[in-house]
Amino acid sequence: MLLPIETRRLLIRLYEDKDLEDIVDYSGTADFWLSRTLNWQPTREGVKKFWEQRRYLDLSGSIEKLDLVIEWKEKNKVIGNIGLEVSRIEENKQGTIGWLLGSLFQGQGFASEAARSLLTFGFNKLELHRISARTSRDNIRSWLLMERIGMRREAHFKQSEFVNSEWQDEFIYSVLAEEWHSKQSS
Repeated sequence: MLLPIETRRLLIRLYEDKDLEDIVDYSGTADFWLSRTLNWQPTREGVKKFWEQRRYLDLSGSIEKLDLVIEWKEKNKVIGNIGLEVSRIEENKQGTIGWLLGSLFQGQGFASEAARSLLTFGFNKLELHRISARTSRDNIRSWLLMERIGMRREAHFKQSEFVNSEWQDEFIYSVLAEEWHSKQSS
């Protein structure tokens, strides 16, 4: 069984009906960085429409996209979500990771813990070669987290995103499977 992924404090798993209110809660109190990357409207209907489609996943075949919730085990509460999109074109074996954490749960190491576990999952279970992530240059907390968990900056795209009526720069970070395994064993 590939899922759920369990860490010391977290359970990373598929969406369940009981998660609806928690997701509405953290979506509705989103800060600037979180709200601009939400893939759903921060309403009961918006959350249900997006997440209902992601509750089932055939893990026996090729996985192309994982959208998972992050549950804080101690509180039995969903505090964010994390995803991995996989590109296997011609055995490319690359993935793109992304995460969102409710504002009340940031700065406590939950995002690092969840991201590390999904990177390990991507390399060990999905046998990916490279996993990347992207963020705005101005989202300092996000790119510092990427560096802290062992990813390296590979690109700085000038004015590549148009957000709130202005052009913003974007950073791309990544880590290779061999680098990840080396860091985990040391």
